[in-house]
Amino acid sequence: MAEGWRGRSRGGKTGYRIFIYLLEKAGLGAAYTLLCFVALYYIPAAPNSTAEIWRYSRRILGYGPLKSIMFIYRNYYAFGQSIIDKVAISSGMEDRFSFTFQGADPVFRAFREGQGAITIGAHFGNWAAGEPFFRKYGARLNLVMYDNESEDIKEVLDKNSEYGKSFKVIPVNKDNLAHIFMITEALDRGEVVSFLGDRYVNNEKLLKADLLGREVNFPSGPYLLASKMKVPVYFYFAVREGHRKYRFSFIRADIPERGKGVRPENEILRQFAGALGSELSRHPEQWYNYYDFWGFRDKTSKI
Repeated sequence: MAEGWRGRSRGGKTGYRIFIYLLEKAGLGAAYTLLCFVALYYIPAAPNSTAEIWRYSRRILGYGPLKSIMFIYRNYYAFGQSIIDKVAISSGMEDRFSFTFQGADPVFRAFREGQGAITIGAHFGNWAAGEPFFRKYGARLNLVMYDNESEDIKEVLDKNSEYGKSFKVIPVNKDNLAHIFMITEALDRGEVVSFLGDRYVNNEKLLKADLLGREVNFPSGPYLLASKMKVPVYFYFAVREGHRKYRFSFIRADIPERGKGVRPENEILRQFAGALGSELSRHPEQWYNYYDFWGFRDKTSKI
């Protein structure tokens, strides 16, 4: 049986503390320089994660052995870079970066007008890089995260008061439905609820969709809630493209009526997987799922 995600992300509080210290004492350049060595260190130091990147590179992307070895380093470097950038931008250094937007006008208009909305993203790119713009347009964002994973960003949330004012975490416990009421209340107040819709801890509540040519499991919760809440739903991606450059894209989901021959949650997921697959095809190294997301690791599987 494939080994699933355990509810924690790589790059926890220790990683944040190191990069916060470097950013404060030596600046972005020093943090990126240290990252060159940290990324190399993680290849042998995190064998399970390294094996998952290898499988992704070889069996999903179709890379050869040498290119896959280089890809492992690129992936770890990109992940560390996303942490550095997240800390820097949330700490008031957004002027060191440049940003472009796709499909953002209706989203920012909804923020200004206090309309409720749902955004769905993934552990891809750097969702938190958009924080200054959400704050600028008066958005009140509620990020839905599993209990263990939410601990990984508290260091950043507590570090900068402005960041804490614009982001609020709705913690999810797989055995408790309190988060449903918190989500509903936030939307009723005209706030934005954001999901990262690619990980799950409950194996009994799953939907399937095609991603990069392979059928994989997704959590049902974000898509089921999005189909029922009667608010606009947007797929949101923040992608690093070049030196300190980010592209933010928003794609509105087309939600069919229930009973029209397709289950709305399945259709929302199908659209999301298509949008995510398009982004992954352009920037495969910015995929940060270090567990058996693709379902390759079973008793008969080989690396």
